[in-house]
Amino acid sequence: MTHNSLASPNIKKSKRVLRVLGTSVTHIEELRVAAEADLEIDIEFTTLNGTEAQRRGALSPESFDLYDQWFHDIDLIWPTGSVQPIDIERIVCWNDIGYLPKTGCLSSGQITAPGGDPSQKLFVQRDGSLSNLPTQKISMMPTVHNADSFGIIGTGSVDIQSWAALIDPRWRGRIILQSDAAIGCLDMLMALGASRKIGIQDIGNLSLAEIDLLTKKLTEYKEDGQFKTFWADESEAVKAFQSDGPIIGSLWWSGAVKLRAMGIPVTMATPIEGYRGWFGGISLSRHCNGSVLDMSYEYMNWWLSGPAGAIMAKNGAYMTNSEAVRSYLSPAEWAFWYEGKIATSPITDPKGTKIFDIGETRGGGSYYERMSRVAVWDSVMQEHNYLVRSWDNAIA
Repeated sequence: MTHNSLASPNIKKSKRVLRVLGTSVTHIEELRVAAEADLEIDIEFTTLNGTEAQRRGALSPESFDLYDQWFHDIDLIWPTGSVQPIDIERIVCWNDIGYLPKTGCLSSGQITAPGGDPSQKLFVQRDGSLSNLPTQKISMMPTVHNADSFGIIGTGSVDIQSWAALIDPRWRGRIILQSDAAIGCLDMLMALGASRKIGIQDIGNLSLAEIDLLTKKLTEYKEDGQFKTFWADESEAVKAFQSDGPIIGSLWWSGAVKLRAMGIPVTMATPIEGYRGWFGGISLSRHCNGSVLDMSYEYMNWWLSGPAGAIMAKNGAYMTNSEAVRSYLSPAEWAFWYEGKIATSPITDPKGTKIFDIGETRGGGSYYERMSRVAVWDSVMQEHNYLVRSWDNAIA
């Protein structure tokens, strides 16, 4: 007598699979492995450069479950309907998320920096629009963020403390610049402003005339040989910084960590004019429902539980609920990354490779000191399409 109800021992139970679209900034193998182990799911990373990820996020929501990218991208993907609101009642640590992503300020008395701080487009209103008016639905769950500047190698005794270095003729042919218009243009604007080469009313939202002036200046410097290269993907920036120095230019902290792991002593500038701030986050594809939706919330909650934040700290970035991260870092690591103190033991990257020696600091001070000096946030301006066309023509 056969018993058809008995399962064959050769048939494996299918595993749950979660597809995450993003960039190399957060698509770190150690993070993926840790999440799979804790959640018992398969996580598939689709890792693209920023522009390619934006395009897929806006136009191909069926190709991913979660969109893990920069927060200012919400201006591009929300209008297409490719992502759906996130219910904060399902975000376990929502109340532990700090003041900054919810208000754009570190404290109630601080003035918000221009550009796309996440609070401006965080909350979903009843009519489907986005604003800073709190509701129970959000467009993107705020996660990692940082105060970025530019990288420096091989300048000897020259102490560089200003964005003006990017257009300083002393470094002609030694400057690299981010090609993404939404980010690279801010680096260029900071340099031009520091050099008093241009006056802008709102650095986070240029007019058509100001875009024309910016790209005219960019073209002039490019034709004069100021730039060594323009990069779209972080791997291109890392490669450019491996050239014989001096090299100065656009670099994220994750790229600086990669270079230091290779033994290249890159430093990140602490510019007197302030930093360019950015925020990352995770959004839900519009197709997510049922078990995939449940799994997506599991992953987002895991991101806020501590291990992901510790891995991102070792890559130079901060988390929105930093206290959850503290117990996953050693006291020396916490003091180095979050308190801005001198390393009392070797500081390693997510792979365990030493990137800072005892006695070194990351520069810029504590979390509060660095984030309170954000001069502008990465943003998608009202004239973004015109900016992208003009910028791309200028660097082509």
